[in-house]
Amino acid sequence: MRMIRTSAALVLGTAAILLATGNALAVEAMAKSAVNVRTGPGTGFGIVDQLTAGEVVDITECAPSGWCFVEHDGPDGWVSASYLTAPEEEDEPEMEDGGGSNPDCSFGFTMGPGGPSLSINCGDAPPPAPPPPPADDDEDPQACFYVGGAFNGQTFCMGVGTRNVLNATFNNKISSVELFGGAKARLCDGPNLTGYCRNVNSDTSPLVPQINDKASSLIVYVGAPPAPEPEPAPAIPAMFSTGLIDLQQTWTANLDNGTTGGAAGADIWYQAVTAFEKYITPRNGALMAVGNGSGYAGCSTMDLTNDSIPLADIPPGTYVCVKTNQNRISQFRVNGFVGTTMKIGYGTWAN
Repeated sequence: MRMIRTSAALVLGTAAILLATGNALAVEAMAKSAVNVRTGPGTGFGIVDQLTAGEVVDITECAPSGWCFVEHDGPDGWVSASYLTAPEEEDEPEMEDGGGSNPDCSFGFTMGPGGPSLSINCGDAPPPAPPPPPADDDEDPQACFYVGGAFNGQTFCMGVGTRNVLNATFNNKISSVELFGGAKARLCDGPNLTGYCRNVNSDTSPLVPQINDKASSLIVYVGAPPAPEPEPAPAIPAMFSTGLIDLQQTWTANLDNGTTGGAAGADIWYQAVTAFEKYITPRNGALMAVGNGSGYAGCSTMDLTNDSIPLADIPPGTYVCVKTNQNRISQFRVNGFVGTTMKIGYGTWAN
């Protein structure tokens, strides 16, 4: 509370003016910490400026919700009174007529839920207790992100929500985070909350090296960290080639067009080392792995290699995933054997 000692006559005169004019008089206050200045009395209104800690402003109006309209060297607007306090105590100079201050009377400004008010105390009676501070109405969950350490430089603030892509001003440049109203933040070095991610649960400056100046997407939340979004299933392209193949022992097959024999561009080889040791071997840079019949979605996410697959590992009914030498995803099923000929059905998807 800011107390300015003055004469009893002046005090009573000032009180009368305030009672008569309501909020017409401006009252000085000081920002306790950095706080946003908004276009209206609530966190749902846009931010037009930010007060710095210790900045002195003039209050001209207060709403019952605990927000006050301030005027200062910058865009004027509304600030939560919970972030304001009285400036440091100062003595009023003596009156021009030579009369000194009356040490028995004092008055002070108090910000209550109904707006500015004047408290008066004369003699030894203690000043009336100030009204309780307004509710923490500016404590709606939100986070502010700064490109500089120590919460400085370019900044933007947001409530609960997601930024899947940051613009050029902030992409790979966020260095400190300030939290309000129980908000938490999760920053990721890839778009759409992918790649390395780091949770921020308190005001942090600078961020840990793994995410400092590396964030490309972020989310603001409350409570437990949000579960990662499941990876979307890959879009299934059109079928490029499909059919039945009778693959004779020692022959090759091209799964991009279904041809067999020794044709160029073969993807698989029915290799016979001995009468008992046989393999399906990838050719010309193709890759393979035993699959589960899940088609394009499954084969496109499998770890395919250039290793041969023993024939014993792919009895009839087994599926094999292939990436052809033309980089197409393919799948074939071992339907059975007639003598040494392997009968397969295949499908290859377009790139």
